[in-house]
Amino acid sequence: MDKRFTVFRFLSQVFMIYGITTVLLNIFCILFGKSAEDYSTIFSLAGAGVSVATSLQFLFAVSLVIILRIVFMTDMLIKNMPLPARITAMFTSVFAVIIGFVMVFGWFPANDPLAWVMFVICFAVSCTVSVIVSTASERHENRRLEEALKRIKEEN
Repeated sequence: MDKRFTVFRFLSQVFMIYGITTVLLNIFCILFGKSAEDYSTIFSLAGAGVSVATSLQFLFAVSLVIILRIVFMTDMLIKNMPLPARITAMFTSVFAVIIGFVMVFGWFPANDPLAWVMFVICFAVSCTVSVIVSTASERHENRRLEEALKRIKEEN
């Protein structure tokens, strides 16, 4: 779990995720924009890309997600919550944030059950990928630290 927080770390995480999200959104606009133009505000420019308004909405959403990550995945505010509870609380909070953005900004029609099913599937897949990547990254980092500790012990 991350124990340190810096503004630079926050900004790097925000812009890394925002960059990936923006690339994906633009790809989706190219692929589906013309057919989804009237369906979602995300595709308001059809195949021409993502509008400034949508870009700023996603930047704000990503910033909120990173703030939630800091709240739930560091010991700054929550000290004794077990990791599985932290992960569950974080994903639940992120889900709520995205629902709020869907409702406020019309990312997709809130009265369309198929849109919600697709959203839940996409959210579940991205959460699963996120957990897999984070777990692999943490294992790699732990191995690296163990090897460094072993070298230090051998030198002494």
